[in-house]
Amino acid sequence: MYLLIVNPHAGNGKAKQAFERIQKMESFHSIEQKTLFTDAPGEGKVIAANYSGDRRIKHVIVIGGDGTMHEVMNGWVNQEVPVSFIPTGSGNDFARGTGQNRNAEKQWQKIISSPDRYCYWNGRVQLDNSENKKFINSIGVGIDAITTEAANKSRLKGWLNRLGLGKLIYLIALIRVIWSFQPMNIRLKYDGKVRTLQNVWLISAANHPYCGGGLKVVPHAVLHQEYLSILIVHQISRKKILLLFLLIIFGLHRFLKEVELFRTKELVIEADSPVRYQADGETGRLRTCLITKDQRAVHII
Repeated sequence: MYLLIVNPHAGNGKAKQAFERIQKMESFHSIEQKTLFTDAPGEGKVIAANYSGDRRIKHVIVIGGDGTMHEVMNGWVNQEVPVSFIPTGSGNDFARGTGQNRNAEKQWQKIISSPDRYCYWNGRVQLDNSENKKFINSIGVGIDAITTEAANKSRLKGWLNRLGLGKLIYLIALIRVIWSFQPMNIRLKYDGKVRTLQNVWLISAANHPYCGGGLKVVPHAVLHQEYLSILIVHQISRKKILLLFLLIIFGLHRFLKEVELFRTKELVIEADSPVRYQADGETGRLRTCLITKDQRAVHII
């Protein structure tokens, strides 16, 4: 049996429209399926967790945005059952990063008819030595988390997404928060090194390059079983951070002297005081975290 987890609100209703079109396809009626809808933040995780032990389920299909996929990945624990994705959100960075078709009907048909599977290794973060989360795209500490938080709260977000101008909300949010942001003093531990960094603007660990609706924030990131791709933005002027954002659109920020890129299997971040973070657009605060790769692969079609 197929378990369909649908977020009808994703993409300002695009997910609902896509599901209605899929329902009219002959292949939809040729399979045994159970469809469940999410109606509030966090419900995707709850549904996935509740059905992880159901042996009747042979395949999970998520119809929604990156946030929905993030929730399902954090709730689904049966690694033997493939989890597929029909991207119908406003950002769809997971689909970009994994090379998936963003046409809902074509993606559905591929999932139903293709026997081919490939492995995807989520990132994993342990927050303040307690809570353990997976992330499908990236986790960022610093200015991007504050920008994401402001963008999520903005009334302009839905309107700009409907116009296909979703990236602009992050520029607008950045301009709003940049003048009050206080750079961080951070300790990093990785590859046997301990580094103390002053006035850091951003640390991002990514599974693939994309974030914020197609922005190549971590341009050197590649899908890998063991390695995370890391970006650090060191001390930089407030005016130049705006230039950095514009360069991100073209993936050219890597050439700025304030930008550092590397790869590692494990990264520990320690802050003197609580700092904001975002994981796949979900925001919060932390003082310490351990970031690694989830060694149990998810099978995706």
